[in-house]
Formats: sequence, structure tokens, C-alpha cells
Amino acid sequence: MARQAGNVANFSYNSVAIEDELNNITLTVTPTLTEVTAFADTGAEFVEGLYNGTFAIAGAWDGAASQGDATIFGQIGSGEAAFVFQPTGAAAGASSPNYTGNALVSSYVITADVGGATTYTADLQVNGPVTRAVS
Repeated sequence: MARQAGNVANFSYNSVAIEDELNNITLTVTPTLTEVTAFADTGAEFVEGLYNGTFAIAGAWDGAASQGDATIFGQIGSGEAAFVFQPTGAAAGASSPNYTGNALVSSYVITADVGGATTYTADLQVNGPVTRAVS
């Protein structure tokens, strides 16, 4: 598969597909790099540890049941929930990786502007590993 537009991406949280209201999905995976430099080293030395995954999502606010607001707000304080991120919008395959795991809601912001759309942003903290499936 070649490069593609992001408009086909799918995202679900707590078994609710919310890509119909999202306009941005960002997955960030950051490995822990611990410095282990010794006096005799000629440059900084690091070892790679566990990684941290986070999602930043944004979109048009929809207050209906079974949409993003009810799903995300309802999960606050209720522990982790499963996520599925399909950047290609398709099932897992050799050229279509799907990312799955569990995440906690770490922030949720609703913005209403005069003369503009009501939108939301949410940050999800992955709890455990992010699985990259290709089959």
C-alpha cells in the first residue's frame, strides 16, 4: 500500500466507533531512554526501557448517546477501556497495521465558540502495551 490520506482512519474507544466525529487522531509512542553514561565514555550512552503510549484525539462534539461525549466522559474515573486504531480504515493486514490496547482518559476538553462549532479534545493514556497487528 502506498501513501494515503488520513480521512479513512477508524478509531473506537470502549467498543464505540467515534471516527465519524473525529478530525484528528495522534498516537505517540515514547520509549524510556535511561542514561547510563560512564566517566570513560566519549559520548552519552542510553538503554531503552519500556515505552509509553498516548492518544490525542479531536473532533466535533456530539452529545448523543453512543457518541464521543458519552463514551469518553462516561469512562472518566471508570478505569481503562479498549481502543482500536486503524490508520488505513481497514482490517489488519500486511500493509494495514491496526493498533489496539487499553487506555485511560487523562483529559477531556469541550470548547464552544461564538460563531463556531462546538468541539472537543481528549487525551488517552495507554495502560500497558500497544499491540500492532498486521494479520
